Amino acid sequence: MEIFTESQTIQGIELGRNVDIKTSSNNNPLTIKLKEDIDVFIWAKQYKDELNKMLLDHGALLLRGFKIDGAKNFNKLFSIISGKGIEYKNRTSPRDRVYNNVYTSTSHPSDQTIHMHTENSYSNLYNRIIAFYSLVPALKGGETPIADERKLLACLKNETIKKFREKGIQYVRNSMPGIGLSWQTIYQTNDKNEVAKILTSFGHEFEWVNEGHLRVKWTLPAIQRHPITNDEMWFNHMFFGLKCLYDPAILEYFEEESLPFATYYGDGTEIEPEVIKEFIDFYKENSIVFKWEKDDFLLLDNMMFSHGRRPFEGERTTLTTMGQPQEMIT
Repeated sequence: MEIFTESQTIQGIELGRNVDIKTSSNNNPLTIKLKEDIDVFIWAKQYKDELNKMLLDHGALLLRGFKIDGAKNFNKLFSIISGKGIEYKNRTSPRDRVYNNVYTSTSHPSDQTIHMHTENSYSNLYNRIIAFYSLVPALKGGETPIADERKLLACLKNETIKKFREKGIQYVRNSMPGIGLSWQTIYQTNDKNEVAKILTSFGHEFEWVNEGHLRVKWTLPAIQRHPITNDEMWFNHMFFGLKCLYDPAILEYFEEESLPFATYYGDGTEIEPEVIKEFIDFYKENSIVFKWEKDDFLLLDNMMFSHGRRPFEGERTTLTTMGQPQEMIT
């Protein structure tokens, strides 16, 4: 049984008498639960500043029990709290646009795990905010684990941080017909000249291996400063692209240089197993895992919290939108 605080305030922030607040734990992020029926949009407008203050302090908020009822209202609620959603560009995941800049969450097969990552942290342009909306919860599984990247940075060994700070992270992406996302989908254009302009503007190395095979290499810092708090954040896509997390069958099929997406130290050298273990152990011990309920609205500071996806059974429809674009400091 869930136990909520009797007070409608937390750290001096008041959200009205119609909600209860549950503090975060390993089983839930900071959760704001509706006690009696109210208009979620009127409530969000009234407490927009308070919600954003809580998000900046805690990094993750779960709104539960509010009647949202679909993609259009999800988009409206996000816009009230976090501003206009942005288009999903420079893609790594298969997604379908549902309404405006609301998309399906990553459409990987239901039996696969999506490893922990911060959205677009491989890109020169990224979103500071990301939200998820549970339209149809899975019959079994399908949780979206989240983890505090501030805590991760504090847990890493000093020598690990020093090496990543000095070298950064190299990303290698291969776009091939029939394998993962096509270059047309990633860059949202059918014009190779336009792709060249995009990649050149980002300072990325690229080559056309053949007519349909594009290989891109680039290096970005492992750590960024938060644009509002100015705190250092572990913000990158290193863990998501580790070869050791690939299905062995994929590693047998592809030569290493042709893997769809792979990560290394910034000088192209391998990341050591003992370093990788630091991350695996952290996410195993510190991920917050909760069961989705219909109409749940999860709001994350994308620099502070990573997310993933557990395998699931049955139908599952989770929508996502992103906002507050930022430029990576290189």
